[in-house]
Amino acid sequence: MMKVLGLVASPRKLGNSEILVKAMMSFLPDTVEKEMIRLTDLDIKTCKACYSCLPEERNCILKDDLGFLFEKLKAADAVIIASPCYALGPHTSIKMIGDRLLSVLANSKDYANKKCITAIVYGVPGWEGYAREAVNNFARFFHLDVVGSMIAQAAIPGEVIRQDVMAEAQSLALKLIQPATVDNSSVTEALICQDCGSSVLQFSPSGSIRCVMCNAHGTMQTTKDGYRLSFTPRSHSRFSPAGSEEHGQLLQSLKSKYIATQQELSEKRKPYSKDDWWVKIEP
Repeated sequence: MMKVLGLVASPRKLGNSEILVKAMMSFLPDTVEKEMIRLTDLDIKTCKACYSCLPEERNCILKDDLGFLFEKLKAADAVIIASPCYALGPHTSIKMIGDRLLSVLANSKDYANKKCITAIVYGVPGWEGYAREAVNNFARFFHLDVVGSMIAQAAIPGEVIRQDVMAEAQSLALKLIQPATVDNSSVTEALICQDCGSSVLQFSPSGSIRCVMCNAHGTMQTTKDGYRLSFTPRSHSRFSPAGSEEHGQLLQSLKSKYIATQQELSEKRKPYSKDDWWVKIEP
């Protein structure tokens, strides 16, 4: 039996993010097993940047609910992720968990090839920010296969229940059980990354471009109709298992370098230890 896991990155009960996940799940056949997790209910500690999860096959040393989430993702066949947009970005829970994902770099096989769809809800027109890109990258750091993404403007809880939004939600949900390709149709901007669909691009005066999310490079050319982006083919992206392996090797080399130069760096840092300008928080 197929199992679909819904992740809601919002503390609001029956808010628009929760409604979208439940709507998508309702469009799936009754034969599909469905589970939901509210990410804000999990006890997730902040990353300590200790690199204890390196090298390969070592788990994070922090004791919280991250392992529970990992096991649920491993057991799922497909994933739905929904988040509201706060201050131009996704809900804090997405970033908190995302900061801890070094520990999955060496375990891409546990998550790869699971289909995923994402949904972003934002309140004020024009204030969707980078929330969509951040949530899609969150999914890709788990090596999930993002086959579709939608973004809906809905500020008031329940406002997302509109015919147009529900139709798009249904279309996306069916991609979890049907053959599908990556769909960026919900992005209105024509100039997006051809690799990951991100609209966060850097343009240089020379006409070269770089996707700051997946690091794809290319050029921008003028055409009779305006502009066209052309991206350079590459063997793999930073979100692929091969890209994660490279990332892990880079971090491991940095860890080794730190260990080898720890005493020298400690002496350089020592003069800054005497400065104590920290504000004391009264109990």
